[in-house]
This record gives sequence, C-alpha cells and structure tokens, in this order.
Amino acid sequence: MKLSMDIIEQWIRKYEPVSTIVSDELTIAGIRLFSYEKTPDPDYLYIGRTGDFFQRSQDKEVLLVHRKDVISLRTEELEDVFDMVMDAFVYYQKWEQTMLAAFQQENPEQVIIDACRDIFGPVFFTDTSLQVTAFSRQYPKGSVNRNWDDFWDIGTLSVDSLVQMQKGKYMEMLPQKWDCEIFYEEYTDSYPWSMMISQENSEHQLTGQLTIVSQEKFRKYQKHLAQILKKALCLVAGHDSGKQQGTVVQSLFRDFLQGRHLDENGFRTFYQMQGWEPSQPGVVAILEKDDAGGRNYGYQMWALCSYFPEIVFCQDGESGNGNIVCGVPIKQRRFEESGNRYGIEFPERFSDMLKRLGFRMHCSYPFAGIRNMSIQYKQARKALEKGVKDYYNCALEDMTALYRDSLLRRLAIHPALDRLREYDSLKSTDFYHILRVYLQCERDRVLTAKRLFVHKNTLVYRLKRIVEIFDLNLDNAYEREYLTVSFLVMENSGN
Repeated sequence: MKLSMDIIEQWIRKYEPVSTIVSDELTIAGIRLFSYEKTPDPDYLYIGRTGDFFQRSQDKEVLLVHRKDVISLRTEELEDVFDMVMDAFVYYQKWEQTMLAAFQQENPEQVIIDACRDIFGPVFFTDTSLQVTAFSRQYPKGSVNRNWDDFWDIGTLSVDSLVQMQKGKYMEMLPQKWDCEIFYEEYTDSYPWSMMISQENSEHQLTGQLTIVSQEKFRKYQKHLAQILKKALCLVAGHDSGKQQGTVVQSLFRDFLQGRHLDENGFRTFYQMQGWEPSQPGVVAILEKDDAGGRNYGYQMWALCSYFPEIVFCQDGESGNGNIVCGVPIKQRRFEESGNRYGIEFPERFSDMLKRLGFRMHCSYPFAGIRNMSIQYKQARKALEKGVKDYYNCALEDMTALYRDSLLRRLAIHPALDRLREYDSLKSTDFYHILRVYLQCERDRVLTAKRLFVHKNTLVYRLKRIVEIFDLNLDNAYEREYLTVSFLVMENSGN
C-alpha cells in the first residue's frame, strides 16, 4: 500500500512535526535514507538530517522529504524515526490486506469495520433497505448520538434519523472516483461530523452505505484511508463466492482481455474501482514458470495482489498451465531520459518480485488506457508462444500477415514512430521525416542529405540524436525492416 505525507505526519505526531504538504495523493511506496549520490525516486520518502539536505546548515534535526513535501521533526534520533516510519508501512500494509481480503469472510462488512477501530470513530454499515448489518461494537447505546441509539434499539435508521441526516450541511465531496461525502449534522451532540462511503457493484449500482461519525472534523489522513475503504467495500459487492470469479476488477479485466464489455460503463467502473486514470499507460503481461505444467499458482497470485494493489491479476483462461495475466500501469518518461524504445519506466519493485517468485514475463506494447487490452493480450500471447520477453520480436510477423485486421496491424507498428511524431510536435523538429528518407535511401547519407537539402554533418548529428533518444539500432536488419514496414502501415492507414 502506498501512503501519503499526511498519513506519515499523523503516525509520527509524537515528534511534533512541522510540515509543508501540498500533495493529497497516496504516492509513497517506501522510505530511503537520503544520499547525494542517488537520483531521488518520486515514489519514495527520503529521510535525513537538515545538514544532509542543506550542506551549509549545521542543524541535526530530522527531515522527511517526498517530492515537494517536507516534514521537520524536533528530534535528532534519525534511526528511531526511520524505524517508526517503517512500522507505519508494515501496519498499513497489513491493514490493507485485511480490508481487501474481507470478501472471503462470512460477514465482510463487519471485518472491514473491525479493522478500522484504531483509525476511525464509530462506523456502521446499512444495506439498501437501511438495515444495519455491521457496526463498531465498542460503542454502546448512549455513547454516540441519537442515530446510533436507533439502530441499537431497532436495528435500522428511524425516519427521524433520516430526516436529521438530510438536514445536515454537506461540507465536501472526496474525488469523484471514490464518491465519499462528508457532512456536518448540527442537530447531533458529541459526534456531529459524518463521512458516507457508497458501496457499488460491477454494474455501478448502489448496494450499501458505510457511515463514519466523528467528534471533530475529519483529517486529511482519514480521507486518504477512506479510498481503501471504498475499494474494499466494492470488492465485497462484486464477489461471487459460488463461481469463484474473484474481484469485480478481475472480472472486468477478464472481459476486456476477451474483447467483452468494451463500453463506457465497463471502462468507467474499472477506472473508479482500480484507481487508474484514462490517460494512464499500461501493458498486459503473461507470467510463466518453468514448472507450470497443470499447476494453479493461486498463492503466488494472492501474494502479488497483496503487494501490488495498483496492478490487476487473473488466471490465463486461454491456457491450462496456471499462467497469470496482469495489467500493469507504467510511467511515461521524458524523451531525453527514456532509455528504451517505448519511453516508459517499468515498476522496479514488481520486476524484482517476479524474479524472487521465479516468473518469466511476456509483455505487450504499452498503450494509454484500457481500450486496447484485447489486442495487448494477443501481443503478450504471441510473445509467450515465441518464448520471448517482448512483443517487439513478433510484431513484424503480425504486420505482414494477410489475415491480420487493420487495428491489430496498426497497434503493431514500431513504438518509436508515434513517439517520433510526438517529439516533432513538441520540439518543432522533423525527425520522423529524416528517418523515413534515410531508410528509403538505404542508409546512404550523401543521398539522404541531398534529398533533405541539409549538410551531411547536420544529418549525421540528427541521426545520432534519433538513435539516442528513441533507442534504435539502425545497423540491425530486423529493426530497419520493421521500421520501413511500420512507415508504410502508418501512411496507408491515414495516420
């Protein structure tokens, strides 16, 4: 589970933190000691003394830095603070695992509420008939407010309670993908603040409502943790224990791989529940092990789901060898820093975990959003069949096969070409045209320079930049043929 700076600040409040926090996102994947020798990773929290971050400073107080956020502590005990923050990651990792695995229990909503007793105040869950089916047991009748006393007496919310809640002043709505409302009930006594979190199934229908009440205004770290609550509730709503379909997101993911439910409702539900953005680039990968014959790697998939909730996993339905299919969100990087032909950065932690578990990965090309997942799945299967890690080594075959449809052929073009055109648009260069003419002239630099009306040295410099930025090997025959065919496909498809 990723944490936010507000969660970290709350966890170490005994050190009287002084903070400057501008981010409201769950973006911290881990903690590292600060070092000038390393390029800071935006996914990590860095800890050090003031003098480590500011060389001219003689202060030894501890600083915690994540992107533009800073927490200063009135202590010099660096190791103690480091250990305490590590404890936060362990605690919330276990908490999230309990929440996301609650659907396997007999009364999952009660399991979710019990797991939140040290994070939130009184909590109760009502189904669509307003029957209270789960609540915080540590708050007896008379300890909260009149609404709380109602469901202790009659097991539901009374009409008076509903009217009172409707008269409450709605203060804010958390990000739309989580649909959490916070309001203030001016008629209540000691617990006037409430947060309502909707439970929805895969059809985006309301199936229940979780309500958290508080004696004071909700803090930022509680709002951040409400996102995990929402996800856990939706997993419960979409779980079908009889068919063992897994989570709602996994069911949608399977459908997308098979080309089913490719509509706006399905896409919207996936984005809301998984937390991806429509512009988020991702790949489809098939995970394979040498000893996969007939085995089902359920435990390994459970472990992967627990450690990487941002990634969606399911069993490979096209093969009976226990392979795992996953949708992996990835980062785009600036052209000058890409270091690969795709201009992406693959999650390092995920790659390391696969090595530890003994999996090989067969990857598709990266595309933004989830609309092309069925094509990406075909690409990953092609790489699996050929025994290669990357679809790149199979793409030329798909592009030249007569039976391939136009969309599959278009999505098989060399990944550098779209990036070349984007780069030209941003930088006002003409790299796309230069490379096209260079290949048409069969790498004859004199002839290419003549056709482009540029000096030979200028051409050499620009070709060098193209090769470096887009990680091309123009001395490789497969690369040249692949690029040439890709140019033809792009031109014939009108792109």
